[in-house]
Amino acid sequence: MNTETAESPAVKTCLPGAANLEFMRTVDRSLLHRWALSEVFLTDSRQTGEDDYLAAAQLPPSHAYYTEHTSRLGAPDPMLLLECCRQAETYGGHEFAGVSRKSKFLLRSWSMELPGLLTLPEEETPGELRISVRTSNRRGTPGDVRRLTFGIDMKLAKRCLGFVKMDVGYIPAEVYDAVRVQGRGKPLVPFKDIPRENAYVAPHLVGRSSPSNVVLASATVNTDNAHATVRIPLDNRSMFDHGQDHVPGMVLMEAARQLCLLGVSDLWGASVSRTTVAGFDFDFMRYAELDAPTTVHIRKTEPYAHEDNLSLMLPDLRTFYIDFVQDGDVIASGRMHTTTSAAVTALPEGEECL
Repeated sequence: MNTETAESPAVKTCLPGAANLEFMRTVDRSLLHRWALSEVFLTDSRQTGEDDYLAAAQLPPSHAYYTEHTSRLGAPDPMLLLECCRQAETYGGHEFAGVSRKSKFLLRSWSMELPGLLTLPEEETPGELRISVRTSNRRGTPGDVRRLTFGIDMKLAKRCLGFVKMDVGYIPAEVYDAVRVQGRGKPLVPFKDIPRENAYVAPHLVGRSSPSNVVLASATVNTDNAHATVRIPLDNRSMFDHGQDHVPGMVLMEAARQLCLLGVSDLWGASVSRTTVAGFDFDFMRYAELDAPTTVHIRKTEPYAHEDNLSLMLPDLRTFYIDFVQDGDVIASGRMHTTTSAAVTALPEGEECL
């Protein structure tokens, strides 16, 4: 998880200059690697220093994927917040940090913690998310950047919401295909030729109403662990806005979330509709291939064991230890934390989580 202290640059109680960000139009979708304007949430971004920039995103009040859930908490969807941060990372990498527009992105690790998730008031207008980004650990030169770390703060409704950290590598486009084939040991399969998976678990078990947003094909829950086959939603135009040659990290996080929600119910006896993701930290060992079966595993689960921002601000926290496996190898591993609450308790304006 993000372990930076209140004195470090990534954790602030305010975002200087963020009040001037605009929410009137979206940014250039090509800089976010998106085809559909409906999947672009970033509305503005401004550089504030050599390694710092701000970004703005409007949270859609209704969306076929991000708001299609059975949650009764009234809190923003953590995966929507993560996608806004991913868009801020991608846009700023190109515009401010010297990443070539042709480079391919390689997610090495990321983490999120959302201590303020259940402290936000209800608003009549779409949420205006203000984001502050600091880049570090640069490898390479402008136009040929090979690696960056992004420290991201989020603020919503004038309240501290949470933090994201991403460690991202970049592969030059001219060698990407060779790198992928070498790593796979066989040629890539065209996206259109990947078989579609029609089986899925009952949507309500994983916090969904629509089968199109379910990413578990089958699941087994034991006394203290669980596993599921990942259903790759190739025809879901939010999770796959365009053809890919691998399973995106966002889809893996959705699979982890859905298995955790199933685990909350079947392992802990808690309410799925009153539970949401509070945070996570994951490392990625290699690409998740589209043409190989993927399973996701809860190795163990336990009450959240840390005294920090999450335990200070959120009730009934649980930790799930997660592995993703392909061909017998762990390809991604980490922890996902959930919080279960009867309701959202808004902080008075001006009060902040630490």
